[in-house]
Amino acid sequence: MFIRNSQFSCLWLGFLISSLGDWLYRLALPLIILEKTGSAYHAATVFGLSFIPWIFFSLLGGSLADNYSKKKILISGNIAAALASSFLIFTLLERTIDFRLLYAAVFVLASVDPLIHPSFQSIIPEITTQDQFASANSAIQMVDNTLSIMGPLLGGSLVAFLGGISALWIDTVSFLATASILIRLPTRTKPLQTTHTLNAMMHAMVVGAKYSLQQKVIFSGSLMFLFTNFALNMFEANFMFYMTKTLNYSVINTTVAMALGGGGALAASLVGSMIVNHFKAGFLLSASTILAGLSTLLLVTSTNYICIGLILAMVSFFGTLNVITYFTLRQRTVPQNILGRVVAVTRMVSYASIPVGSWFGGVLLAHGQSMASVILLAGIIRTLAGLGANLSPLGREK
Repeated sequence: MFIRNSQFSCLWLGFLISSLGDWLYRLALPLIILEKTGSAYHAATVFGLSFIPWIFFSLLGGSLADNYSKKKILISGNIAAALASSFLIFTLLERTIDFRLLYAAVFVLASVDPLIHPSFQSIIPEITTQDQFASANSAIQMVDNTLSIMGPLLGGSLVAFLGGISALWIDTVSFLATASILIRLPTRTKPLQTTHTLNAMMHAMVVGAKYSLQQKVIFSGSLMFLFTNFALNMFEANFMFYMTKTLNYSVINTTVAMALGGGGALAASLVGSMIVNHFKAGFLLSASTILAGLSTLLLVTSTNYICIGLILAMVSFFGTLNVITYFTLRQRTVPQNILGRVVAVTRMVSYASIPVGSWFGGVLLAHGQSMASVILLAGIIRTLAGLGANLSPLGREK
């Protein structure tokens, strides 16, 4: 899975450091809000708010990636994130939180990711060869999936030991450390866009959106993720509630189940490149989505936290394999001069359902539906998304 490529190693190391900081942010921010206000509403609102910038800024991020130096975008984005994170910390240091400033700070910080993510994804084909794409995507997923195991345990311990504000300062430093590492990335040698007018940028975004919509295989994949993310977040957004309130497990038992689930994702990242290179992309995308949906349905068969963790491992294994396959397919089939915009459009479409799915799952529970009903509905939707992908142009992709 690991590739001998010093340029990719810099990108991978920067991603690892920033991801470590992100875990501290995800754990520390809601804890600080709950401690200062006791309001679960504001904690949940901040979670949903962090996904809204993907709708507004994804296309702009894609246009930037295709017309400017990806290296400069990544470095500038991490420096901007460090500044936004500092502003957030000073907002939280006030005795009484001004929620207008808090939401503004969270929104600005969350806006960095959609602006730089297309550059991150589209720089991989520039610094690796085509036969390394699957291995590169697997290596990136390995970071996410390893941290899905270690993040709740180590991050939670660090937040508890140092305090939420100190954890956020470490997150701020991680952005600066990432920027310093990314300086070693190569400067793009291909000609960049010379006309940097607003009209030119708008035209570039329109071209990217049209291309993404016209490429039936790529767009079918983003629609598949639209439905799977909706289903996944119906359950995941309410997982802590289910484990600690419905099943009455301790936080330790809950994090053990989460860690087991992360183990499945890690396993997929270790073998993902081999599987992707030996099967047709359309078959893998459809099959892995269906199997993830069917595995989700198994969650209603047991209330033992170890069994729940093992089932989550199955779900995350197929889900991670799905992501590696789609990212590799996109990098292999989309021309590099438009890849950033295609990444932006497909991510924007697939992320649009995350806050809706989280909200809908909460509404069902608030209106008396059991968690078993939410799980069943989520599993059915995900399975149907896989069947739909098999019947779409995506299912015929080789």
